[in-house]
Amino acid sequence: MNNRPEIPEDITPAWYFDRLLKDRVNRSAIPKMSGMNTMIQFEITGKGSGVWNVVVENGLVKVVTKEVHDRPTCVFTLGSDVFLSIFRREITLQQAFFKGKMDIKGDILLALKMNALIN
Repeated sequence: MNNRPEIPEDITPAWYFDRLLKDRVNRSAIPKMSGMNTMIQFEITGKGSGVWNVVVENGLVKVVTKEVHDRPTCVFTLGSDVFLSIFRREITLQQAFFKGKMDIKGDILLALKMNALIN
């Protein structure tokens, strides 16, 4: 279960959410979200902007949708440049939040554990 798809050099937020996220998280050999049931909304601004909702059931990504939901557990708002910096491991999710490069609404403690969804 560790056949995670690689992240291409020319990744965009849309490519990641639409094509890679589900397989990367669900094929990870490291149990990062076991037993978790939640919906996380990502609002990406700038180049490649969009809104994606990630539904996690029993620790696995069940679906990624572009439908906007009224009550996600938490919402990440960040620029595509910050999002891509997180992929390149130039900055962590937590560093982006504490440096004011990303806004989180909702369950902040849960949100700060979401490295599994971005990396």
